[in-house]
Amino acid sequence: MTRSALVTGASSGIGRGTALRLAQDGWHIFAQGRRPDALQDTVAMVEAAGGTATPVFCEMGDMEQVAAMVETASSRGALDAVVHCAAKFTYGPVSTERFEDWDRSINEVLRATIRLTAHALPAVTAAEGAFVYICGPTSWSGWKRHAIHCALRHAQLGFAKALFEDVREDGVRVCVVHPGFVNTPDATNPSLDRTKMIQVEDIAQMIASAIALPNTACVTELTMRPQRSPYTQ
Repeated sequence: MTRSALVTGASSGIGRGTALRLAQDGWHIFAQGRRPDALQDTVAMVEAAGGTATPVFCEMGDMEQVAAMVETASSRGALDAVVHCAAKFTYGPVSTERFEDWDRSINEVLRATIRLTAHALPAVTAAEGAFVYICGPTSWSGWKRHAIHCALRHAQLGFAKALFEDVREDGVRVCVVHPGFVNTPDATNPSLDRTKMIQVEDIAQMIASAIALPNTACVTELTMRPQRSPYTQ
């Protein structure tokens, strides 16, 4: 039976790259996004790469939509992988004026991660599959003007580490990926040389390798950094 994966944030960047990489191995991709045109482009690219895809439009901050998304992705019964790339990025000073943005970030980053996992767990367990979460260095360090984002990523990492201990005896893998500077549309710093950044294909290859391991080993945490510094000044 064709393996299937739910990939969030599949409209672009790491999510799209992962969908395309798995498609090369013939996976069926449930591709989540909130930009219909970009998501349809991903579906077309997945099919061109040899896989099949079902577009799933979902706002990650809407818990009812998250539940419906997983129901769609679990329609085949077992679900071999969930690769969670979608997230909201927030930065700025700690201030009472930022409560609304913070609440939205809590929903889209942390609450969405927890709900997505809980809803998908039965189907992933049935497949002895894998969860992959894209985090980053803000999950273990503190960055100026990034207090809330760091807090959410710290919590996401802690959740993933504890989840592994809960599900490892069921044959379910849990992997957290920490990418450094990645050549995606979100990387807008003009001081960075895109040719020296980590390429989306690099991360997608590592994710594909991690979830394809025999069921006697699990890559629980993976840190990737550019081989050469991408700073031009």
